[in-house]
Amino acid sequence: MRFIVVRLISACWIAALVYGSLAPADDVQGAYVFGDFVLHAFGYAALTVLLVLSQRHPRIWVTGGAVVALGLVLEILQSFTGDRSASVIDVVANATGAAIGGAFCWWRRRLAAQPVGEI
Repeated sequence: MRFIVVRLISACWIAALVYGSLAPADDVQGAYVFGDFVLHAFGYAALTVLLVLSQRHPRIWVTGGAVVALGLVLEILQSFTGDRSASVIDVVANATGAAIGGAFCWWRRRLAAQPVGEI
């Protein structure tokens, strides 16, 4: 049941990222409270964590790579919209977020594998 719930949340998160990436600029301007780089990094870090949690036997770095690929595809698709453009900085922010999310999951897995007395 847990995997179904996390997969549903992951699908909603992906939908939000797709909408935020491809919607007209006027529709998403309010989201930039903390800055564009932070927004991208947080979005892709959270997606990486959600996707790792949605798998029974997660491959953390494969999942992170898939998230980076999604970010790259969405940035390329932005160049086909009327008022948006692709940005290398956004791709870097997406990849940074995916790496942070992957590192968090890796660290969490390593911490859980250690006996309690060794922490």
